[in-house]
Amino acid sequence: MSADPSSPKEPSGLRPLPSVKMALLPSELRARRTRRLVAGAVLGALVLGALLLWIARSVIPSTWAWMEEALGRQDAQLAADLGVGDGLLPAEPDGGVEQALSEEEAIALARSRPNARYETPFGGVPSFRGALLEAGLEPEECTAIEGALQHIVDFRRCRPEHRLIVERDENADLERFEYHPSATEFVEVTRGEDGVFRAEQIRVKVERTPIARAGSVETSIGDGLLELGLPAGFATFFVEAFEGQINFALQARKGDVFRIVVDEERVDGEFLRYGRVHALQYDGQRTGKVQAFYHEAGGKVGQFYDDTGRAMQGGWLRTPLRYDRLSSRFDPRRFHPILKRRIPHLGLDYAAATGTPVWAAADGRVTFAGRSGPNGNLVVLRHSGGFETAYAHLHRIKSGIRPGRYVKQRELIGFVGSTGRSTGPHLHFGLKKYSRPLDPLTELNGPGLRMASRDLPSYKSAMTEWKVLLAGIENVPMVVAGADEPLVEQVDEIMD
Repeated sequence: MSADPSSPKEPSGLRPLPSVKMALLPSELRARRTRRLVAGAVLGALVLGALLLWIARSVIPSTWAWMEEALGRQDAQLAADLGVGDGLLPAEPDGGVEQALSEEEAIALARSRPNARYETPFGGVPSFRGALLEAGLEPEECTAIEGALQHIVDFRRCRPEHRLIVERDENADLERFEYHPSATEFVEVTRGEDGVFRAEQIRVKVERTPIARAGSVETSIGDGLLELGLPAGFATFFVEAFEGQINFALQARKGDVFRIVVDEERVDGEFLRYGRVHALQYDGQRTGKVQAFYHEAGGKVGQFYDDTGRAMQGGWLRTPLRYDRLSSRFDPRRFHPILKRRIPHLGLDYAAATGTPVWAAADGRVTFAGRSGPNGNLVVLRHSGGFETAYAHLHRIKSGIRPGRYVKQRELIGFVGSTGRSTGPHLHFGLKKYSRPLDPLTELNGPGLRMASRDLPSYKSAMTEWKVLLAGIENVPMVVAGADEPLVEQVDEIMD
């Protein structure tokens, strides 16, 4: 008898599976929820990607076309600036734009065009020939230019900011080259009819106009000059011109007024720099009004004179450095601070920061430069008239200062230090005449020499012009400092 297929089967002895209708465990619920979230995120990403693809196909081609058109206009303008035709875009046979050139490609194309003229910086190349090659010159052209310049240009002094200008003829052959090391001069190399390149040094015309400015001392002369748009370094002229009359370390006060006449230099109407200082005036609460006027008399090196034609400086610098204070005077019976006994101090001690420049007090010849026991690093100069000066305790002696070397007044010879037997950084400045020690304070403060009578007329004429300019400056009132307002005490502060 066959079994009824519709009847339930006999149990097989296996445990039946749980029904799908049974409640899920919490962990299973979380897993189902996570799967649904992932599926939704994937579906959303697919929809968004399709949308972006549709936008890109319909919008971006027009954007790229606009960018290509703009780049084409930019390269065309570059070509116009370089003077090499109507454009730099290679055209298809039907005249359409194929591809915009890069700036480097545009300049390279300009270099090969007839009648091209272009300019490039020297750049960071290690040699002059390298700069010429970078500028697009052929090797044989480089050789010709170097040959023409070899006796005019020191190729070792070329700087990255220097400019090169190249000019080609109608056959694209090199016709002219210029090397511009500064705004006031350049070297021009041209090709002659014989095909040989020849160089000529050309100076650019500089327009000079005297201008007058006035300011007041708040923290320093240097800061006051900066407020006027002038270099702070011009404070040096005030200190050097008036050092025989004013001790700026002790006499300068807040509120003092200064005036200056200086050349403003321009090239083709563009400001270049400030040039020669013609006149100075300082009106101080402790100093009164003093004036100085620059003049080059008899073809000699110029200097500042007073209104009578007498030099503001004598044959000696009043002090051979800019110092903070006079820490020890000339004293034959001084009590030595280290040896603790009376030993003559045959010079002046100027306290100053280590590294402060020390200058030659007058023209002279070096007789000693080196280490000298308690004097530390020492320089000794012999001058005319039997005079001799000594500069002791130097931090170091300037390179090149050695016995036999001739130095000019105010030439740098060393730097303040504390070498040898010293209690701190200072300069010991000694003066002798025929081996007899003298006090520099009393010997070196004499008036300067009067200029020759034949030079006075031209000086008086120029001085009148400078006085008019000084007087024409808008008045700057002097502010009298109160008793509680300190002096501008340090020359370094005056200068900086």
